Amino acid sequence: MEINHSVRIGIVGAACAGLTAAEELRDLGYQHITLIDAKNRAGGKTYSIPYAHRTKQTRGIYEGGTVWVLPSPLYKKYKKRYGISASQHIMPPVQVFDLSSGKISSPFLVQSQYSVVSRIKQVVKFFGKLKKYTRYDDPGYINTAYREMSEFSPQWFANNDLGFIREALIPIANAAQFGHIEEDVATAYVIKLLALLNRCDLPKKLLLNMPQLQEGNQELWNRIAANHDVRLGQTITRVTRSQTILVETTSQQWEFDHLIWTAPVEEFLSLADASPEERDIFSQVRTIKRAVITCKVEGLPSNIFYCVRNTSQQPLPASYPLAMYEVDPGSKIYSFYPFMDETTTVEELENSVLDLVKRLGGSQVEFLTKPLIWKWFAHFSPQNLREGIYERLDMLQGCQNTYFANELTAGVSVPYGIEYAADIVQRFFPPQASSIGKMLQKQELSTASNQLARH
Repeated sequence: MEINHSVRIGIVGAACAGLTAAEELRDLGYQHITLIDAKNRAGGKTYSIPYAHRTKQTRGIYEGGTVWVLPSPLYKKYKKRYGISASQHIMPPVQVFDLSSGKISSPFLVQSQYSVVSRIKQVVKFFGKLKKYTRYDDPGYINTAYREMSEFSPQWFANNDLGFIREALIPIANAAQFGHIEEDVATAYVIKLLALLNRCDLPKKLLLNMPQLQEGNQELWNRIAANHDVRLGQTITRVTRSQTILVETTSQQWEFDHLIWTAPVEEFLSLADASPEERDIFSQVRTIKRAVITCKVEGLPSNIFYCVRNTSQQPLPASYPLAMYEVDPGSKIYSFYPFMDETTTVEELENSVLDLVKRLGGSQVEFLTKPLIWKWFAHFSPQNLREGIYERLDMLQGCQNTYFANELTAGVSVPYGIEYAADIVQRFFPPQASSIGKMLQKQELSTASNQLARH
C-alpha cells in the first residue's frame, strides 16, 4: 500500500511528543506535516536555560523543566541522528534529607524499623514486580494491570509488604511527580513512574545518579524542530472538524486531514468542537502545579541532589521544595522544586526555599529568575481508573481523524511521552513508505547531519 503523500497532518504542540510524532511520520514518508505551538520555543517541558559560558567542567545551563534523561530506544535513535554527544552529564546521587532529624542518607539507607535483611528482600521483590511494567511496547495505561491498581498508593505498598520501599522511594516519587497528593492518587501512577528505574542498570537504581544531555535536555528537540515545519508563537483560537480539520490561530488558519493533539486536553475542550464523550472524559482530568526556582547560594555543599522526606507523619506545606540540586559542580547555582496548591503565592515559594537553605547551612540567596511554574501531572481519580476511563480514552483515538498523545495518555516523563506518540503513529498511519519517500528521508537526514557538523 502506497502512502498518499498529499495527506496533511497537523500536530498541536511542538514539545517532545509532538516532535516525535512528526519525526516518525516523516520516516514513513509523510511530507505535509505542520506543528503549531503557542510558545516561542520548541521542547515543551525540556527547557535548558544558560546562566554562564560552557567550560570543560560545566555545562553552563540549568534545566528549567525536565531534570533527568532516562533510557528510551527513541532517545538513542534521535541522539545518533542529530549528533547529540554520546557522553552525558551525570548528576549527583540522590540523597534523602529528613527535616525533623537533619540527617542525610541514601534512599535505601534511610532510618527505618526494617532490618537489613528485610530491606534487601523488599528491594529484590519490588524490582521484580516492576518488570511487568517496564515493556517499551506497552505505552500508556491500557495494560489491564493498571486498571487493577486503582487503590490508593499507601494501601498497595502495605498489601504487598513493601513498607521499606515506600519509605525509600516515595520521597523521590513525590519530588518528581506527586508533590503533596501522592496518598490520594491511584497506585497505577506511582508504579508507572517508579518503573522507569527498571530501565537503568543496578548502580543507577540504587544510587539514582541519573544523566542529562551535555548540550542541555532541550537541545535534541531544538535540532529535531529545525528540520520540520514548526510554527511557534501561534495561539489557537478554534478547531473545527468536519470532512477536514480547520485549525485557526490569531493570525492564520490551516486545513488538515488528520490532527494529533499533544497539548493538554483541557485546552482541547476550550478550543475544539469536542464530542460529548470527549467532554465527559477530559472534564475529569486533574492537574497540580510544580515550580522550578533557581538561585545562587553560598555555603551549601557542592555537587548535591537532595530529596526532602515528606510523609503523613512529617507533612510539609505544599509550597515546600521536595528536591534541590547543584546544576554544575562548584557553580553555587541550585535549582529547587516545590509544588503549589490554589492558594500558594510566589512569596511563599521563595520563603520556603530560604527556609530549606537555612536548614542546610546556606546563606546569601540570590534568586536568578522568577519561579517557572508548570501545569503538572495530568491524571484521573482512582474511581475513574476502576471504571475503565483509559479504555474509553483509547476508543477516542482516530475518531474524527483526531489523536491524543500527551502526558495524560502516556504518563509523566519524556520517555513515556515520546514512546506513546510513536505508538500512535504506528497504530494509525500506514507503515509502508514508498521508495521515493525513503530516498527523500535519507537526503534530508544527510543534509541535517552536514549542517550540524558545520555548527
